[in-house]
Amino acid sequence: MESLKKFIKDVTQKLEGVNVTICIVCFLLALCYTVQVRTISISESDILRLKKENELRDEIEQWKVVYEDQTEKIKDLNQKIEEYKNSVAKTDDMVALIKKDLDESNILAGVSSVKGPGIMVTLDDTAAIEEINQLAGYNNPNVYIIHDTDILSIINELSAAGAEAFSVNGQRILATTAIRCVGPLIQINGVNLSAPYVISAIGKPETMVGALNLRGGIVSEMRADNIAVTIEKQEEIVIPEYTGLIDYKYVTPVVEVEE
Repeated sequence: MESLKKFIKDVTQKLEGVNVTICIVCFLLALCYTVQVRTISISESDILRLKKENELRDEIEQWKVVYEDQTEKIKDLNQKIEEYKNSVAKTDDMVALIKKDLDESNILAGVSSVKGPGIMVTLDDTAAIEEINQLAGYNNPNVYIIHDTDILSIINELSAAGAEAFSVNGQRILATTAIRCVGPLIQINGVNLSAPYVISAIGKPETMVGALNLRGGIVSEMRADNIAVTIEKQEEIVIPEYTGLIDYKYVTPVVEVEE
């Protein structure tokens, strides 16, 4: 009986030593597992971080290439825009020059309305006609005093004084305008006009008035013939454009041939 108790006690002591050993081994195994798991976790985290950094670096490089490419395109576009601006500016200058030449040509041709300072000369022969009829003892409605030469003489004087545009009773005077007597009327640009005749001229008013008022000049002679002549300075006179047909059948421009 005593031997059995001793055997059980020995076995129990051995089992207790084995349990302690097992516990230590289990602890060590658990510790190694934990360390390994943490190591693996850290490694995976580093790998993911490095992978993310590489991807971001690659993406940054790609965007850098795109940025440089777009920057170069923007530079080229800006250069083209500047070239277009310069071209448009030159075109605008050319258009403005052509328009200026065209406006001047239209003024010279009389096909555009013009305005400026000038004078208005009015010729009226009513008093002269009444005097002639009274002296004759009868009223003759066909008596006519103002002639085409009178209007032409006024226009010539004004032209010599620097007048730049003329009209008579609203009819624009051109280089080809015919002024002639048609019975008791005066015909200008094919239109029959009657007194009073208003001659409008654009130019320096003082110079033109001085030219007409010369002693012994055309105005003095007309007033001596009892024709009423009034001269008025105007700050602005509007002379209408020529509305008739301009048709050159024979004249053509001379084209110079370079040798």
